[in-house]
Amino acid sequence: MKNYFKINYIESFLIIIAFTALNFFNVIFKKLLIIINLPDGMVFSISYTIPFVLLFTFLSYQCQKKSIVIDLPMKLSPWYIYIIIFFMMLSMIILNEYISSLVPKEGPILGNMYKEIEFFLKEETKNPIPFFSTTVLLAPICEEVLFRGIILNGMLKNKIHPVKAILFSSFLFGLTHMNPWQFVGGLFVGSFIGFIYFTTSSIINCILLHVFNNAFALFAMFLFMENEKIVSQEKNINYSWIILLISLIIITIGSFFLLRKKMKNQNL
Repeated sequence: MKNYFKINYIESFLIIIAFTALNFFNVIFKKLLIIINLPDGMVFSISYTIPFVLLFTFLSYQCQKKSIVIDLPMKLSPWYIYIIIFFMMLSMIILNEYISSLVPKEGPILGNMYKEIEFFLKEETKNPIPFFSTTVLLAPICEEVLFRGIILNGMLKNKIHPVKAILFSSFLFGLTHMNPWQFVGGLFVGSFIGFIYFTTSSIINCILLHVFNNAFALFAMFLFMENEKIVSQEKNINYSWIILLISLIIITIGSFFLLRKKMKNQNL
């Protein structure tokens, strides 16, 4: 019988503290990459990936020492499941955009923080290929392996209630983004992806949904940059309560369907 990787609340939190510490250390390493004259795009991609690689290497080493298996289910779901979960993800993006927009973007603290984020994004988009590949490919893979494949899966293996495990792992996911707008998104969208992991038992599904979310966000960001004045003028028109209600209905119906399917499979 395999000894699977299990984790509790405190251990999960300690992993994220270690990951955050690696990111702070990564600032120094990023400067070293700049000193050796690596292209800016490569610096961004490499510096983003390093904390994940170091953390995964450490966890893998510890698990090998204790003969523990980190179970990362890579199975594909039936085709109709992808239609359902991608429509649900699109609905979740719409709801998340509305909820995140409620967080203030002005004031002495939040205003400056938001301007810094905007400046960072504008600087990174000057190198669109590495920025796109990191945000749409590397980030979903690394983040889903950590937050759903290791933390959420480890908590579920530890018999922690699925709702508590999903919410706590999503809270940690939001926390690592270091700003209130992405914290809300991380908690909200992360909980949905965690639910998809729980019901479909596939890390691939989580990665694909994360790719879709990030690609959609980048597309919306570039669209906003190109048409900033038009978008700002139409902002109040775009968010229709009918669209929000339809999105909520799609998520609710899809969730019930996935839960029923999971219960049916467990009873077989």
